Amino acid sequence: MEKQLGLPLPYSDTMLAHGWAQWQEAATENPSGVLSAWIEETVNPKHECHALLAAVFGNSPYLTRLLLQHPEVMHELSRNGALHAHQAFLHSLRALNDAADLPSLMRGLRIAKGKLALLVALADIAGLWNLVQVTNALSGFAELSLTLSVEWLLKTAAKRGEITLAHPENPAEGSGIVVLGMGKLGGYELNYSSDIDLIVLFERDKLGYKGRHTEQHFMNKLTHDLVQIMQERTADGYVFRTDLRLRPDPASTPPAVNTDAAYYYYESVGQNWERAAMIKARPVAGDHAAGNAFLKGIAPFMWRRNLDFAAINDIHSIKRQMDGKRAKTIELKGHNIKLGLGGIREIEFYVQIHQLIWGGREAALRIRGTCETLLKLVELRLVEEDKEWVLHSAYEFLRALEHRLQMVADEQTHSLPDTDEEIAHIAAFMGFADSKSFSDALTVHLEAVHAIYASSFQSAEKLGDGGNLVFTGVSHDPETLKTLRAMGYQSPETISEMIMGWHHGSCRATRIKRSRELLTELMPVLLKRFSETANPDAALLRFNEFLGNLPAGVQLFSLFSANPHLLGLIADIMGSAPTLADSLSKSPALLEAVLYADFYDSLPSPAHLHAQLAEMLVTAHSFEQKMDTLRRFRSEKQFQAGVQFLKHMISAQQVGQFLSLLAEEMVSQTLAAVTEEFEKGYGRIPGARFAIIALGKLGSREMTFSSDIDMVFIYEVEDFDAVSDGEKSYTASVYYNRLAQRLLSAFTTVSTAGKLYDIDTRLRPSGKQGLLAISSQALWHYFEELAWTFEYMAFTKARAVAGDEALQESLDDFIAQQIYKERDLEKLRKEVHEMRDRTEKKFHTDDPWNLKYVRGGLMDIDFIAQYLMLRHAPDTPGGRSGSAAETFRWLKQTGRLQAESADALIAHDIFLGQLFHLLRLCSNNQFSEETALPALKKLLLQSVKEKSFEGLRERLIQVERNVHDLYISLLGNPPA
Repeated sequence: MEKQLGLPLPYSDTMLAHGWAQWQEAATENPSGVLSAWIEETVNPKHECHALLAAVFGNSPYLTRLLLQHPEVMHELSRNGALHAHQAFLHSLRALNDAADLPSLMRGLRIAKGKLALLVALADIAGLWNLVQVTNALSGFAELSLTLSVEWLLKTAAKRGEITLAHPENPAEGSGIVVLGMGKLGGYELNYSSDIDLIVLFERDKLGYKGRHTEQHFMNKLTHDLVQIMQERTADGYVFRTDLRLRPDPASTPPAVNTDAAYYYYESVGQNWERAAMIKARPVAGDHAAGNAFLKGIAPFMWRRNLDFAAINDIHSIKRQMDGKRAKTIELKGHNIKLGLGGIREIEFYVQIHQLIWGGREAALRIRGTCETLLKLVELRLVEEDKEWVLHSAYEFLRALEHRLQMVADEQTHSLPDTDEEIAHIAAFMGFADSKSFSDALTVHLEAVHAIYASSFQSAEKLGDGGNLVFTGVSHDPETLKTLRAMGYQSPETISEMIMGWHHGSCRATRIKRSRELLTELMPVLLKRFSETANPDAALLRFNEFLGNLPAGVQLFSLFSANPHLLGLIADIMGSAPTLADSLSKSPALLEAVLYADFYDSLPSPAHLHAQLAEMLVTAHSFEQKMDTLRRFRSEKQFQAGVQFLKHMISAQQVGQFLSLLAEEMVSQTLAAVTEEFEKGYGRIPGARFAIIALGKLGSREMTFSSDIDMVFIYEVEDFDAVSDGEKSYTASVYYNRLAQRLLSAFTTVSTAGKLYDIDTRLRPSGKQGLLAISSQALWHYFEELAWTFEYMAFTKARAVAGDEALQESLDDFIAQQIYKERDLEKLRKEVHEMRDRTEKKFHTDDPWNLKYVRGGLMDIDFIAQYLMLRHAPDTPGGRSGSAAETFRWLKQTGRLQAESADALIAHDIFLGQLFHLLRLCSNNQFSEETALPALKKLLLQSVKEKSFEGLRERLIQVERNVHDLYISLLGNPPA
């Protein structure tokens, strides 16, 4: 190692002495004689490494710790130089490609990160490397870590048989998996303690997935594992904190985005700030060819030959937003050298703005490095040489200072200390003789940068994007009304009046000063988000109702400030989905669920759902706590499904299955909780068993967002004279009817956490006149002697869902027996017609949007399925209770229903079901063409891929006619 001048002097004699003592102690503990002898030599002040070691020991506890852990790094540096040491390090890192398991890979990368951090710091402090070499080394290690991790994950997945690798010797090649490095990683400018910003993309056709799930599920898991490898803290530390929020629409997309969706997003709704972010994007892992092809594909989005006025204004608005959040003067104590006045971000932003404006015309500006771009701007005569020199020198000084701040304790900080003593420490670590000379030099750089930055874009408007947004005083600001009208609000006076009320504390959420301050800061983006909905006025008025139900506003407004993307989701919900809006009004905490990493992942499987709930129930000790936990869990999961359905991430069939799965889990857990509490007072009846039969939507696994649950409570007892063994003793009939009452109460009670479900027990034997809970013997007798045809029809959607497992199996067998009974087919046909006629008289409608009861609607589809099931089950194997679509598939497979008719009925059921689920979510099924919001009509069109509402209405009417024709064709005309 060449001797370097200008090394930092040790700031702390105490730290220095302690460091030397530990260093000498390390010599005695090191098993290598050569290394031990070398450590002993370095204590000599004449040794070439002595001053560098002293600079480290006297300034950085973090680097001292790394030196003690990895003294061989310093030894290699002193013997062979920084370049050779770095190359040897990278070569050794390649061995991790063959790590035996995930823990081994993670441990190897974390140990390597410590060694790399030490090597870079020593080369930096000693002046062996300049800023470019330092940031290249940090960025290169991040890139290699990601590459090794992705390759290891792909090889492991291939071994499990999940994917087929196009090139097993080079797993990432041709895989279609792209990891883009953004920000400082993309620009080879990582700082010493940087996060890494990533976007993970994939091409479905290249993935070669052959697992049990979907390509999206596989990529979500791979991305989750990649992030875990990078940032999970273990005993060995972490590699890099990892951020995926720069991906397209992070509030609405899974962690890995398919390239088709990404192309569509950038081409249709990509923002100017995303253009700025994409300037530095580059493939850092995975399929580099696919990554470069993607960046080439979105080049028209990034580089526009002609910038229109609106785009320029949008660029200005980014600057104004930054201005609004910063301190207005430079005070060195606590000053943020990244985001504060004259800081690194101002230099970067200055460069990026010039790239966005001129990059469409000047291809030479389509480069990533900040200083490299500054030089190119001078060469193209777009920036004066003196400005380039000021910004370039300031950038190098501030980046060096940034590194020293982070080297002290491995903290991701960009702010100067708050005390004179700590500033003196940083001054010494920077190589200055005293605090004053350091402060003077730093101030010169900060002021010079800000002067250049502040003089740029002087035509930019003041904060208040696109015009005034003033809601103080007692009268409307005329310019604000103009701004609101220009944003798309039809009644600006009403909107202004409402917002002025918020600022005046008209609702509880804004009565506290802090909440009003937060709301003021949010107002421009809030109004912009709501203006983007189909009916901004209606959406904002519904948001006003939402605020009116809040007990306080600080927590929610803080949540919005920290996660502004949530405002876009709120606007969508308020503008399109009143049912979800009502859920939010009752439980604003539901929004926090959106922040969980898995919110936009595939909805949980039964086992995963059960495990999630079990984890939450661990802390619920009383019955009331358990029930509130169930209510909150149900609300969160239903909200998750609702948002995913609203954003067309899942189909109506997937919604129905998941909501049914969720309801089944709630029924099972509620029964367990109620039974446990009930038995405390009433004991148990020896040998007795209890179970619940679900009918209707839960029985057929077709629950909607507003479905109630049809239930029948069944018990079985060996001795009807037996009594319970609790403090209060009852016979089985009394015991289980009281238990049933408790269950109904638990399901329907409303608490601060909401309500579980409305329960309908009218399908039990003898209906409202019968007991709530009946014995299995009574059930058998009833169906042998007294049951009506409509009850057999109901049994085609029945199954046992909770309670004693043996009794559940017995009940499912009993249900099947009733379906398979021989019956008088003419009588069956006649009574099904009569049942439909009674329904027609009670719920008659000619409205095609009354999807359930209109002739040819979902009720008719169910009647067809139930009739055909009861008609053909006795002589056709394989039939079982379930949905109409399942029945039609069974009938088609067994030849009992022509393929053309079966396919038509299934298609019509899917079409009507898609609309029905959406209307239940967005209008509680109270739909009117005249009053429906444009946003809802747009959602309906998108859900069934229609181009015009008139076309959708015509298609709906035709489907209902087809269903009715099939009803007559399969059941015949009703008897005269």
